[in-house]
Amino acid sequence: MSEAFKQPDSNARKQLTSVWQDSDASSLLFVESLNVNTDGTRRSYKVDDFWGEKEAFNNLCNAMSDACRGLKTEAEQRGRRIITQTAAANGWPRDQLALTKISSSIIPFRDGKPCPPKDGYLISATSLHNPEVQDVCDIDRYVDALVTPALVLPKPPKGKNLSRFGKLNAKIGDLVVAMVPGSLQPVFAVVGDHGPADALGEGSIALNGQLLGKTALPVNYREIRGRAPYRGQGWTVPKSIVLIFPGTRDQNAPYLTPERINAAARERFESWGGVGRMYACAAAYQD
Repeated sequence: MSEAFKQPDSNARKQLTSVWQDSDASSLLFVESLNVNTDGTRRSYKVDDFWGEKEAFNNLCNAMSDACRGLKTEAEQRGRRIITQTAAANGWPRDQLALTKISSSIIPFRDGKPCPPKDGYLISATSLHNPEVQDVCDIDRYVDALVTPALVLPKPPKGKNLSRFGKLNAKIGDLVVAMVPGSLQPVFAVVGDHGPADALGEGSIALNGQLLGKTALPVNYREIRGRAPYRGQGWTVPKSIVLIFPGTRDQNAPYLTPERINAAARERFESWGGVGRMYACAAAYQD
């Protein structure tokens, strides 16, 4: 394998991550830490648990178009929380909803408003979805990050039709294999969602949990991020070897369940060279 391109990556030490490909571009490989994607779960975002301090798996800022990045002070952050909770209590009137900056690509909308909550949590969407479920407000339409090991790939840069991955035919629904250095156990996954164009390295709760050997569900967003009182228990994978097989998506019956993903990805991985080749490539990899 050799370098195909360098992906702009705000998570990487050098702000770039090298992505390698083999000679016929049938596989892509990179080595990177994996943050956590919670979208598609039934416990991702909750208006009255805005920061994910109790039960929610995510901070509601992460479902907003600006991710609250411009809010530097505690007062500004508290203001966004109050604006959001007020808008929800009032039934999401248009002017108040606009102030929340909630992204309809993360929290699906119906009739100009976020979908009705289910069990107190907002519906969150994933790019990979079940085409047989047409209702955008049906949580069963989306890939459950708690159940399905899934990788997030960057969306195309603004004004572009394809990302760098997309130009090499790596898209939503493709099969993925991930491993942590020192392990002999691959985790089979699928490309399940899009993330920021300038970032790489995010996996579903299920993917990261398997890579880290976790057997229990996280308590909340604080645990997922490893914040007090859960320091040392976070769900970010410090380093992982990730292999993508472009063009392996099933257009008619997308890989949504671990059972189908495991069978298809295992077969592809073993014919590619399996664990032995994975480690050989990782050893030769240069970022």
